[in-house]
Amino acid sequence: MSKESVGFIGLGAMGVGMAANIIKSGFPLTVMGNTRREPVERLVSMGATEAKTAAEVAAACDIVILCVTTSEVVEGLVFNDDGLLAGATKPLLVIDCGTSKPTSTKKIGAALEAAGGGMLDVPLGRTPAAAETGTLNMMAGGSDKDFERAKPLLETMSENLFHLGPLGTGHTIKLLNNSFSLSMAALTAELVGTAQAAGVDIKQLHQVMSAGPVRSDIFDWMMASPLDGDESKMQFSLSNGLKDIQYYLKFSNDVNGFNTIASAAESLIAPVIADGHGDETIPALCRHIPHRS
Repeated sequence: MSKESVGFIGLGAMGVGMAANIIKSGFPLTVMGNTRREPVERLVSMGATEAKTAAEVAAACDIVILCVTTSEVVEGLVFNDDGLLAGATKPLLVIDCGTSKPTSTKKIGAALEAAGGGMLDVPLGRTPAAAETGTLNMMAGGSDKDFERAKPLLETMSENLFHLGPLGTGHTIKLLNNSFSLSMAALTAELVGTAQAAGVDIKQLHQVMSAGPVRSDIFDWMMASPLDGDESKMQFSLSNGLKDIQYYLKFSNDVNGFNTIASAAESLIAPVIADGHGDETIPALCRHIPHRS
């Protein structure tokens, strides 16, 4: 049976590896680039076709994956005059792999369903390296029908694929996950600053804490900054982290949840970005927070 044609928009650190695995698995792929040509040229050399607009991608494809930065960008790609809905000539399944607002996801899903198509929210876990090796964690929300349709495609990019519930469930759980991880990262950076102010040996602090139940990948990734000057182990920008925290705060308020710790993390991250460090990775907090007054 022939494989459905796939479109991919959002060829950043995660997207380019995901798209490469789609091609390797034999799916026809159409990509839309942004400002960086290297990912597009890599994928075209592997057999992908390039389109200039989202409408062109939709016209050429059965399924379109979006791996972009914000819900606002996703809505633009879907609803703009040259967007996916404008170009779709058959029932189109859209898969949003970013970290988005559940309310926006449901709105987009309703519009796609009204046009005869469908939507899945499938945010990602793990790193760009996992995207390259096809071993991501994927947490899907959407109907059983749409999930079963997309499953063979999603399996080309993932090691762990979860179908969690109806549309919006994936983005909801992703916000919970990211709020937790970013709050841990901010706490670690604050801890490092206090330890340095107290004259504590950071290597000894890491050794002691890593010997107990506190140890985690996030703790180790953050501590690599003061220990080794290595801020590459958590390839996620401070600006994206702040966006995710703010999405979580809005979501938690909408459902009358709690966000005291997440609000504190936001208050640590936001001033660092205001000082011009938004493009740096999350572990850079360990450099910047200790020096704030």
